[in-house]
Amino acid sequence: MNSGELYDRFRSDVVDEAAPYLWKDDEIWGYMDAAYKQFVRLTVGIADFLSPVTRVRIISGNPVSTLDPSILRIMSAKKASDNSELTIANMSDQPFLVSDDYSILSKLVLDNLPGPVRYMIIGAQRGKAKWVQVPAADDLVQMHVYRTPIVPVVDENHPLDEVDAEHHEYFLDWMKHRAYLKQDAETFDREKSNNAEARFRTYCEQCKREWERYKHKNRVVVYGGL
Repeated sequence: MNSGELYDRFRSDVVDEAAPYLWKDDEIWGYMDAAYKQFVRLTVGIADFLSPVTRVRIISGNPVSTLDPSILRIMSAKKASDNSELTIANMSDQPFLVSDDYSILSKLVLDNLPGPVRYMIIGAQRGKAKWVQVPAADDLVQMHVYRTPIVPVVDENHPLDEVDAEHHEYFLDWMKHRAYLKQDAETFDREKSNNAEARFRTYCEQCKREWERYKHKNRVVVYGGL
């Protein structure tokens, strides 16, 4: 199902197929884009290690680089120059200390000396990564990430292909949740909105559990005799 087909399903479900419409086209595309992204957020994210989103440049002398806003979680990161793995640390990880030549402990995030980059620190500001040490040379970092869809839904030509087609019809519930919150006497319906949201979240939780089971292989347990 592409965005055009989902658009038709939405207008049919909410009985809004004849002009003057209760919901404008732009509103529906906005609801659809929100449903597309919300489904991904609630079901772990889209695994990616190939697209341009997964590459970030290290610039000599600059301790901070900008990450693509679609990134939800970074699983691993390697420097292209030597294929070395970077340690990913979160600002909330405490304590996160390093020692110098005199065995004096200090916070890693305060290390502003130039040198080889060994750590990628995230979490202080969304969409930013701090390098430690301060880069002494340009480099490129290749990441494995989970992210939201990159291309927004704005018209009937979006394939919605970063989510399997079997899930597309369930986007309708989030779209209705948003649509019935529109502040208009003919569209606002808190109960319908809440019910649609509950259905959507229940389905997403089911999909997340299925994905978690798929990721973990079965283990054979051998019991010894009595």
